[in-house]
Amino acid sequence: MITTFLTRNKSGWTSFLEGGTGEPILFLHGFPGSAYSWEAAARTLFEKYPGRYRAIIPDLLGFGESDAVGDDWYMEGQAHAIADLLKRLDISDHYIAAHDFGGPVALTLLRLHSEFKIRKLMISSTNLFTDTPIPLPLRSAGIPVLGDMVYGAMAGSPFGFRMMYQFAALNKKAVTWQDFSRHATLHGMASTAKIFQHSLADLPRNYGAIETFASQIKIPTLLLWGDRDPFFPVSVAKRSEATIPNATLKIYKGTGHFVPEERAAEVADDLAVFFK
Repeated sequence: MITTFLTRNKSGWTSFLEGGTGEPILFLHGFPGSAYSWEAAARTLFEKYPGRYRAIIPDLLGFGESDAVGDDWYMEGQAHAIADLLKRLDISDHYIAAHDFGGPVALTLLRLHSEFKIRKLMISSTNLFTDTPIPLPLRSAGIPVLGDMVYGAMAGSPFGFRMMYQFAALNKKAVTWQDFSRHATLHGMASTAKIFQHSLADLPRNYGAIETFASQIKIPTLLLWGDRDPFFPVSVAKRSEATIPNATLKIYKGTGHFVPEERAAEVADDLAVFFK
């Protein structure tokens, strides 16, 4: 059973899903997304591997039902909010599974919060580098006015979420629009668009620390990728594998960008094997 909770922390109200019993796994979602990005995979874990795992799946700040607090909602602010949530839940020893923007947030948590013992890390469909090619029209992120218009249209409205879904989700039988549309909360869409735009507006500044830290990761890391990801192609996955020590890459065929939703059952099985 998965239950929704709200908790008040230093960064405001954080909404999160929690369920299962056993070893804690922190699940982090990406753009555009929410805690629902990981719900199906978590349910599969509980059903197929009862008693082995406990899932904590937060809405990152500004996403889903969590508060958008000032301007402190980028990687470091997100990592501090997650650290506060974990401490409130008395979790210090856990695994992490992260998708898209959740990947850099996970690495930032590793980098800034050494008080946590993170056993293993799984990341999927994400960017860790300062020079990753950005597809059009996402290159407009740093252009005043135009960037605001483009990202507001892409991620700041239900129509934009629908277009992102149509463009980036290949396995639409597994993740229907009805399921995906749950990410598009009224108060979360505007802040999602701002965070998305900020993420790509200046890659050298935003991802410099991430790229440097990626080569210093000491824990076993599993990379899961879609072979048809339109944002971060397989070449980015292979570069990530070559950069992160002790990393293993698995590529899902017939899969777009939203790996946790498009391949929830397979991801759950791969996590169960990896998180031992």
